Amino acid sequence: MSPDLAIRAQINLRMKANSRPALGISDWCQLFLAPNAARQTSAFRCSASGTSDTRRVLCFVYQRFSQYSGLDFSRVRPEDRLDHDLHFALVCWFDWTITFCEEFFEQFDLDLSDRFDEDEFNTIGELVMFLIDQVNGQCRSSSGAIAAAD
Repeated sequence: MSPDLAIRAQINLRMKANSRPALGISDWCQLFLAPNAARQTSAFRCSASGTSDTRRVLCFVYQRFSQYSGLDFSRVRPEDRLDHDLHFALVCWFDWTITFCEEFFEQFDLDLSDRFDEDEFNTIGELVMFLIDQVNGQCRSSSGAIAAAD
């Protein structure tokens, strides 16, 4: 099944008409972290490049989910509901989750194919926090394994 281009255009137009400013990636990341600031203060660095894994996940979502959906993700907000507001099932290719899981694995070396179900999330914010938790959990597991080996 192919994306519904008319609905995609309507959603993009509605977000623009609702005076939602288009946010650059840094501001967008901050917006997604704001409701969870206390939770994210302990977000540690696990990647070799020194970039916060939380930020890497947010950047991944900002860029890739825009590609999957055709939506202007610079205008998407954490409280946007995946089905009701963004109509993700209608604006994405039917197999977007397969592509997503493959690309997430390539980027984070973490296979989500057995635990990711987009129907489990009401909002994009919930989905983002799930992804952050998965990546941070992997980092903690890796750190624990390294400490145990010492």
